[in-house]
Amino acid sequence: MDVVYEDEGVGGGSFRIPNLKNVALTGPYMHDGRYATLDEVIEHYNSGIQNTKELDPIFKDGSGNITRLNLTYVEKKALVAFLNTLTDNTFIADPKFSNPFN
Repeated sequence: MDVVYEDEGVGGGSFRIPNLKNVALTGPYMHDGRYATLDEVIEHYNSGIQNTKELDPIFKDGSGNITRLNLTYVEKKALVAFLNTLTDNTFIADPKFSNPFN
């Protein structure tokens, strides 16, 4: 089931947040496809978040400072490895879900 989070961003829209099943297969990532790999997404949350008025409060501490992941290289690689374990090889190999245009 997708979760919908309301936002106050451009257009006042909302984003459907998918679950993480097969996340390693679903790039490009982010709402606008700006990141091609999971490594890039993790690096964004690790050190690339910028403090803007549109930034969700979930990324700020009680003083309004940005909260980043601050993961080490090994921790970032472990996180990518974990996300790769969420790939369902049975599902992706099932002909029922293959590309109908092939």
